Amino acid sequence: MNIKDQMKSIFQKFGIDPAAHGVQFEEEKPATEITFAAEGTLQDGTKIYSTSEEWVSGVDIFTKDADGNPVAVPAGEYLLEDGTAVSVGEDGMIAQIGMPEMEVEMSSKDMLAVIDSLSQRIATLENDKQELSSALDTEKKNAEATGVELNTVKAELSSLKKAPAAPSVRAQEFKKNATTIPSITNNTFSDFMESIRAKK
Repeated sequence: MNIKDQMKSIFQKFGIDPAAHGVQFEEEKPATEITFAAEGTLQDGTKIYSTSEEWVSGVDIFTKDADGNPVAVPAGEYLLEDGTAVSVGEDGMIAQIGMPEMEVEMSSKDMLAVIDSLSQRIATLENDKQELSSALDTEKKNAEATGVELNTVKAELSSLKKAPAAPSVRAQEFKKNATTIPSITNNTFSDFMESIRAKK
């Protein structure tokens, strides 16, 4: 029991009104419970919390003490586990959040080396472009020549389709043989056989 409670009990025991003697006891306000929606971890492993659902500028930021009570994060610069920089203002709110700016210093020698490397790369790309352009021109010419040749073949095929069909070789041979065979209407069979043997 603390001193305040002891004094209250003494006044009650003897029926004394503390207000009559200028004593007032402040009523303890019940602790307001804070509900955290976002949770994160600093690079040193400290857990951080916020009542906001996302980590953005203008939201509150807390840690917890050994008893699990929320404690406002002191003003300062912090790094989250993923490398995000968080700046906390005096009011306990996130003033700024984002990736830390990297300062890159480059000597003039390094700068010239980078420029030289880029120049060589550009020259190589220009040569590649010229070669590809030349190859494309060659392919275009080949395609045009193939198109001309195709048109010629089409014209020849069209003229062949329009031309009358040539007489059959067998039909011509049959006519030739038919005219050379002697007529057997007036001859005997033996005469006919004689004429065939004579042809041999």
